[in-house]
Amino acid sequence: MTVDEIYEAIAKEILNVINDDWDKACLEFEFVGEGVVGYTGDYVNDNNKKDIEVENIDDDVTDWLSQLHEITTEGGNNKWNRAIFTLFSTGKFDMEFIWDQELNDEIERLSKE
Repeated sequence: MTVDEIYEAIAKEILNVINDDWDKACLEFEFVGEGVVGYTGDYVNDNNKKDIEVENIDDDVTDWLSQLHEITTEGGNNKWNRAIFTLFSTGKFDMEFIWDQELNDEIERLSKE
């Protein structure tokens, strides 16, 4: 998959699990080592924040994120271990990549135990 195809697939999954009117929806991912270890989501409806039922999201989303991580970190220049995908009801979206040193340190500590 290309980066654009991954973004489109994530957006479709968000649309599949929200059964309300909404203005903005976010999925937050934690990425460790070779894969996604967890994700959460929420959406805003009439200024009320509600949780996305992430258990209803296709498990393929973790594979897509792994592919995205591989593509975007190739060459080692764009290190990230957290990502936030924000989708707006207008169809626009934003993808934010974040390096969380505390998360990295915790994973390293746990791997040595």
